Amino acid sequence: MNKIYTILLILFFNLSIHSVEDIDRLMVEKAQSPEEKKAIYKYLIHEAKEKKQLAERLRNMAKVGRGGKATTQDSHKKEMLEEAEELEAKAKEYEELAQKVK
Repeated sequence: MNKIYTILLILFFNLSIHSVEDIDRLMVEKAQSPEEKKAIYKYLIHEAKEKKQLAERLRNMAKVGRGGKATTQDSHKKEMLEEAEELEAKAKEYEELAQKVK
């Protein structure tokens, strides 16, 4: 059962981990009023925080042994840590984009 959750979690991250979406960049460019800028800023900061939390969760999951062969565990740990690094990078992009709005 844990394997299924892990696979689904990794698939979810693979689908959602890319650079900051074009729509987010477009929102930043089109924001004009202070209210719009404030709302977009809050959204971007929230996204960055969420990505950091997911990265931390992946790092914690990578620490837990699942049993099985050592090589399989090592490759699984490596994949989880790589995903966490990608999430951290995306969070940083969101934070930088939020600073442009401010």
